[in-house]
Amino acid sequence: MAGEAARVTKLGSDAQLSHTETAPHSVQAEQALIGAILVNNRFYDELEGRLKPEHFYVPMHAAVFEAIETIIDQRGGDANPITIAERLRGSPFDADKALFPHLSRMFENAALTADAKSLAEVIITAFRQRQLMGLAENLHKEARAASKPEDVEGMLEAVGSEVFRLTEAGGSKSTARGMRENLIAVIEQAAAAKQSGTGITGITSGFLDLDKLLGGFQKSDLIILGARPSMGKTSLLVNIAQAVAMRHLTKQPNCGPVGVFSLEMSSEQLTQRILSNASKINAQQLGSGQISDSEMMRVMKAANDLHTLPLVIDDTPGLSIAALRGRARQMKRQHGIGLIVVDYLQLLTCPLKGDFNRVQEISQISQGLKLVARELNVPVIAASQLSRQVDSRDNKRPLLSDLRDSGTIEQDADVVLMLYRAEYYLSRALGADDGASAAGDAERKRITETQQQLEAVRGITELIVAKNRKGPTDTVKLRFRGETTTFEDYSGRGAGLTF
Repeated sequence: MAGEAARVTKLGSDAQLSHTETAPHSVQAEQALIGAILVNNRFYDELEGRLKPEHFYVPMHAAVFEAIETIIDQRGGDANPITIAERLRGSPFDADKALFPHLSRMFENAALTADAKSLAEVIITAFRQRQLMGLAENLHKEARAASKPEDVEGMLEAVGSEVFRLTEAGGSKSTARGMRENLIAVIEQAAAAKQSGTGITGITSGFLDLDKLLGGFQKSDLIILGARPSMGKTSLLVNIAQAVAMRHLTKQPNCGPVGVFSLEMSSEQLTQRILSNASKINAQQLGSGQISDSEMMRVMKAANDLHTLPLVIDDTPGLSIAALRGRARQMKRQHGIGLIVVDYLQLLTCPLKGDFNRVQEISQISQGLKLVARELNVPVIAASQLSRQVDSRDNKRPLLSDLRDSGTIEQDADVVLMLYRAEYYLSRALGADDGASAAGDAERKRITETQQQLEAVRGITELIVAKNRKGPTDTVKLRFRGETTTFEDYSGRGAGLTF
């Protein structure tokens, strides 16, 4: 590989890349991989986060790959010679104006059928070789200088740690564990739950009965919240996100910062809901400014309490699952998020080549969300629309089969929750004008019965746990307060939002 230094393209009128003959590297592989990514960003996704800028031997290539990471992962954009040159404008690599021509040559000479993973393996292997050579050189010097037994023992321990680090560097960390490690993890989890006294082993939902049933939202789990329109799925997601973030702000257990991907509502609209929840002020009145001076004081106090809330909202519309994955990684790095919320699944996109239908696209999206949960080791809760066939049945409680364009949603999900509010359907049946004065006796009786049924279920919500991979299924009752779009525990023993 070292001999390939002579074949590297010239980066400037007088500047040649400087490489030592003994340092393992493959400039050709670095150029081929970057060129392939520039032609088709799909090759970057195939790397699955294994390749890092520090693995590249050529400093310019390291800078270019770092720019690619930023553009694709953080911004969800298209990495090409123009966007990369713009990203590196003003950097040392742009000083002699040779960057764009070099990028263009890699773009033009790239193979259209590149094997990104194989090229990455070549680059990572060379990186490891260089690291081992450096380690051996330092070890040789320090071993000659070591004169005491404790010096040698310390060196052996340090060498073991460094070799382990190099084993993990550049490769996907193995998740294979023996029984001893697995048993320790399970016992530690049980002990932590016992000590807390709540039985919660994951991220709390903020709802006592749901947490009791699920043990909280578990790391790496995909939770699907299915509902028909107007059932309150966005409100419930916001309530959960707000409760988890607030618990983290007040240093309570089983929580963490929250990342929200809102594909339907703007960040301002979501923030208005959060402020309405916290201040207990009617959401519509808050939005229209129809509030009294005392209510305005409550709003200001709530805003002051919330301004440091560890909740990050990305409201980019039409986000692709690949872009969401990159932005979720960024949220994890920058904010240490412990929960991801997606509203909602069907608004994500997944461009597929060839003749693919909507079910196949949704399958790719649900699988992508599960990968995000596993890769970041956080629970991901995503809302999902249900099919219209729910409304045509006499019993309108949703079923797993009602998941719209389901594909593999049910299969990929670890937990499936379904929202059902009888109040919504009874209100529709009653109509805005009951027309009792003009109706016959039978119709007036029906209207009266419907009104009585409506009053009996007003505010009551059924949260149906239709699937629970790690435990039982059941139905949890919640109470919905429409004026502040807030869900609360039905039993009154706790609430989704406590400030």
